[in-house]
Amino acid sequence: MPDAAGPEGTGPRHAAPEDDGGPAPGAAPARTPSRARHRRRPALSGPPGRGALLAPVLAVLVVGAAFVPRLTGDAGGSTTGPSPAPSSGSTAAAASPAAGATSPADWLAAALPPSTDLAASAGVREELAAEGVPADRLRPAEQGASSGSLLAVVGPAPEGARVVAAFDRPGDGSRMLVVDPAPAEPTAEELDRRRALADALLANPATGEDPAVTAVLRAGDVDARLLSMLAAVAAREGVRIAGFPALPGEEAGDAPARRVLVGAVAGAPVPADAAATAALREWLDAQLPPYRPDDVQVSDAGVLVSFHYVSAPDALVSAAAG
Repeated sequence: MPDAAGPEGTGPRHAAPEDDGGPAPGAAPARTPSRARHRRRPALSGPPGRGALLAPVLAVLVVGAAFVPRLTGDAGGSTTGPSPAPSSGSTAAAASPAAGATSPADWLAAALPPSTDLAASAGVREELAAEGVPADRLRPAEQGASSGSLLAVVGPAPEGARVVAAFDRPGDGSRMLVVDPAPAEPTAEELDRRRALADALLANPATGEDPAVTAVLRAGDVDARLLSMLAAVAAREGVRIAGFPALPGEEAGDAPARRVLVGAVAGAPVPADAAATAALREWLDAQLPPYRPDDVQVSDAGVLVSFHYVSAPDALVSAAAG
């Protein structure tokens, strides 16, 4: 992994926050309430203090040499130098669990860190085990709060919980919910940082050509780790976001988007431009936690970048930014 620092005396190599062109005009569009949002997140409001908030976040993101000066190679799409090592995740969407989490076991493998378990009653644990969830990732319901586990329930979600995923149960048509029983709420400063990063992204109209992408960014409904990573790429090269696809089992809006489909970088379409695709994957692979993605896939649609669900992504970014 490349070192985060540049040549001696130059400090970290990172995207300059002053590259952004200011907030996107217009008010945030009204949002349709989600079917399962049990705790409404605070709206992004107030002056974002953009320079102070952007600088510490972007300063800790690595920008590899592959991004200097441009991502594009020659007309044939070749790159100079050795090929980058594979990034985390597969080169084909079908080869990774994240491509289609159609069961609780698939979703668990694609969506959660290995350290995050599911707590549930004895009956629900038995059902999850029959669905293929490893027994060592299941805990009694009463241990969930103390262990930091998510909770799997049949029926309504507990008061104040955030629904993270939901699965149809065979037979009676009921649903199994996976909930975060005590989701962390971002601070006012963390919300302001999200707004500043989103505004920096939207300053380039090409970033969110899709109105749905623009709506998600203006609402601030993006995981702070993913948003910081996108802002770093956009500040240096420019990025076109093709969408924020949710995993099967999840509904967009229940939790901040933590998966993005990148359609182009520096004006070069991915994956059609092999040099741009390779450089982007190399750069992503060079990132340090919490900005390093947990899964990167390349398909005909673009480069899909995913982060695991965590309860407090804003806090992770705040700690990394110092």
